Amino acid sequence: MSEEVPRWPSSLPMPAKMTFGPRRVHLLPADFENHGAIADLLHDLYWFPDDLYYLFYSDVLKLTSKASAELKESGVVITEAESYLYMHPKPGYERDFIQVLPSESYPEWRKEAAVGRMFWRASLSLEPAVRKEMDFDESAARTRDAIADSEDVVDFKPNFFGVGLNLNSLWRRILAWFKSK
Repeated sequence: MSEEVPRWPSSLPMPAKMTFGPRRVHLLPADFENHGAIADLLHDLYWFPDDLYYLFYSDVLKLTSKASAELKESGVVITEAESYLYMHPKPGYERDFIQVLPSESYPEWRKEAAVGRMFWRASLSLEPAVRKEMDFDESAARTRDAIADSEDVVDFKPNFFGVGLNLNSLWRRILAWFKSK
């Protein structure tokens, strides 16, 4: 999928309005074989809630039982599943799929795609309880950082020919060291 902004062809008249939808992320079972892939997916599902995340799988290409269990434990849920999806037949569309329903009539190139392996498309989302927990963790981390990074009322930084000692920072480190013991 290209990250460039699409340009309207100069051979066609300009449209009155163009609307861009959310980013679509197409995942395959092989994407979950890497260590940390599910953590990355959780991060993206939390920080980019408007994007659409899809898992494409077939009867041959499917998640391992370990990856499936990790997804379930992490709070990723399938909200919708669709079938009759086939890999795009044209080169350059490796992660694109087209839906060819058996009862519809389609152009010839689209019918050619339907002779390949059929895939299912599962829409992935975060459970609401997991999202609330992540919101709480994020706000707690921001509060903790704000308290730690607070400015001092009085600044003790004696300096001699450009070399100085930050006594405020030294005091905080001494306190942190005693608290850790």
